[in-house]
Amino acid sequence: MLGALINRMSFRRSVLRDGDSLLLTKTEFNREVTRERIRASRRSIPFCIVTIKVAGGRKLASRRGDLIRILHRNIRLTDQKADLGNNRFGVLLVDTPEMGGRAVLDRLSGLCETRNINATLSLRVHDPEGFDPDQDRDLPTGADKRRRDDKSESTWLRVDHGANESTALAVQSPSPAVRSQAIKSGSGGAMMQTVAADALVTHDDPLPNRSLERRFIKRAIDIVGASVGLVLVSPLLVVAAMAVKLTSPGPAFFKQTREGMHGKPFTIYKMRTMVLDAESRQSALREKSHRDGPAFKIKHDPRVTPIGHFLRRTCIDELPQFINVLRGDMSLVGPRPLPWHESRACNHWQRRRLDVPPGMTCYWQVNKSAAETFDDWMRMDLQYVDRNDLWRDLHLIARTALVPLTGRGGE
Repeated sequence: MLGALINRMSFRRSVLRDGDSLLLTKTEFNREVTRERIRASRRSIPFCIVTIKVAGGRKLASRRGDLIRILHRNIRLTDQKADLGNNRFGVLLVDTPEMGGRAVLDRLSGLCETRNINATLSLRVHDPEGFDPDQDRDLPTGADKRRRDDKSESTWLRVDHGANESTALAVQSPSPAVRSQAIKSGSGGAMMQTVAADALVTHDDPLPNRSLERRFIKRAIDIVGASVGLVLVSPLLVVAAMAVKLTSPGPAFFKQTREGMHGKPFTIYKMRTMVLDAESRQSALREKSHRDGPAFKIKHDPRVTPIGHFLRRTCIDELPQFINVLRGDMSLVGPRPLPWHESRACNHWQRRRLDVPPGMTCYWQVNKSAAETFDDWMRMDLQYVDRNDLWRDLHLIARTALVPLTGRGGE
């Protein structure tokens, strides 16, 4: 009993001596990353995140202590260091471009190798200027097409919109045989291997994310709400489809590519409220748009059919999006998805709205008059991104249900 107590006290002294108490917690680290992401997007300044996973074993406590000392002695005071749990550590390198992140990664990898710390290191780059919105002028018609600079053969990367997935690296301390080969080849003794981008995205990713429990509850509400809603409005959709077909040539439903969460394109479904050649006529009407910014909004749009005006005022044209919610493309509540080219033309700070799933309704949807400019609209979306919770979602759903009754659905 006495021996166990002495060992426990020795371990606590060791932890304090190693500086473990100076490390941020995972929650604190997430808060700092969130703050840096907003700052980086506003000022177009890149930053990097290095994550270090220490292998388990009998000397785990000693290796942890050595690694913590390495971090305190070699990382700038302006950077943030954190214990993310499960023997995983994070380093936030503020105002640091990719090459700076690689340099830090090389140095930490070499120090871990020198001190025989068996650890896996990975680098993640957030560069607001790392993606050119003009490079996707010609989007393939298929909604499942990837953007052209996506080099990963894996699924879509679930990270914040500014992350540079093509430069995501996994770095490990190599085996002695590989290490000698790397030194001979002049790579500096550290093996760098480019991996599938989403291989770095795990359930305990240090970047800010909503809790799994909240995401599960939100998705459950989406499925139940969309299922019930689709059953209730099915007769109405049938009548509306017949009305569209009888009053205007062409299909009853309209499909368009929109940009969804993390930049993933998807096909949105709506009741058709315009003439068939509406999209081809948009460029000629561009100068009449009463919205600044990339979004195209025009009062008294001549392309809208007579039945289309009614469908828009009553929001009936939006009801097929229950299908998008069931498919997981959208949520009941979230920023409204913009057409692909309009979304790609948004400023970098505005694209943070893609951090959450797009929705059928949002702050802007129920209070459009409050957004006098496109920037106001985007700030309303970011307000939801930063402060969303289930009660706000339910409140917005209730407010949205009143919009058709007032005839304020169409803008």
